[in-house]
Amino acid sequence: MKQSPPKNTLNTIFSPFIKAVRAIDTALIGLRKENGASNTSRQEKITVFVVSYVFAMTLWMVVNLNGSYNIEVEVPLEVGSVPEGMALVDAIPETIAAEISGEGWKLISMRNNPPTVPVDINPGEVDVFSQLRQRFAPEQDVSVLNVQPTRLSLELEPMKSKKLPLVWEPTLSYAERYDRVGQGYFEPDSIWVSGAVSKVESLEAWVIDYTIELDNIRDDITLQLPIISPDPALIFDQNLVSYHETVTEYTEGELSLVLRLENAPTNQRFNFSPSTVTVQYRVPIEQYGEAEKTRPFEAYIDYEAIRNNTSGIVTPEIRFIDSELAIELKSFRPSVVSFFSLINE
Repeated sequence: MKQSPPKNTLNTIFSPFIKAVRAIDTALIGLRKENGASNTSRQEKITVFVVSYVFAMTLWMVVNLNGSYNIEVEVPLEVGSVPEGMALVDAIPETIAAEISGEGWKLISMRNNPPTVPVDINPGEVDVFSQLRQRFAPEQDVSVLNVQPTRLSLELEPMKSKKLPLVWEPTLSYAERYDRVGQGYFEPDSIWVSGAVSKVESLEAWVIDYTIELDNIRDDITLQLPIISPDPALIFDQNLVSYHETVTEYTEGELSLVLRLENAPTNQRFNFSPSTVTVQYRVPIEQYGEAEKTRPFEAYIDYEAIRNNTSGIVTPEIRFIDSELAIELKSFRPSVVSFFSLINE
């Protein structure tokens, strides 16, 4: 960095510092005389040194930072205006290297916290250098000397917006005998994605890329999930969605069901051995009484499974008939039954 030479002489620059040190020393001498001390203590010497050092650094900064400097800064970029109905195929660079000139005070702030600069997009090449010069000069009172790269080649396509359902595969572990009731759900259950038509038209769902591990869950869950895209050129109407699960304690039960034959001709009759099936199920503990009362399963065998069957055995099918219960079939026994036809006499 190059600085313009200071206008003040050394005596003028440091005269306040010298006067301050002399004043401190005079005050200390006065205190020593009042207390009857003849020598300067170690603590007094340290005090004088610290105060002198602080004054010296302050004066140095005042003098030097009023000068003009050149620095290189990584300036953050964002998309400014885009032609109506168009979208970028690829995102613009996140930052751009710029050489900036200005007073030291202003450059310190800019180096530590450079402002984000919006870049207006036009078909073909974009003159980034000119846009940065126009935006920095009036707002920051600094000058942009150089930018790398000075121009950007950006491709535009017609914009397309599409509503996509959300998909997420969490890693959740529930406490013993606890589980979620039904499926988890999102609020909202979908998001709008906008971008270049070549990128959006092939999307069928948006998979949330967010990892979290929860163990020993016993209570309802509400999680805030960020919508993060690996492609900055895509735009979303939501940056955050909520994921909910109802969690409760489960218990197990058994039901004995009589096997029924379905879709058989009126002149066809069959018997099964055994004629009943025992199902084991899992249900929220608060719904157990209702499950025992309503008997939410039925066991049946379809005639098509028998008609061309020469083995004499068939696998029963279990149907869930009460959609209001959060019930889950675990198993049933026996897994196969024998059948034989009844002849009308």
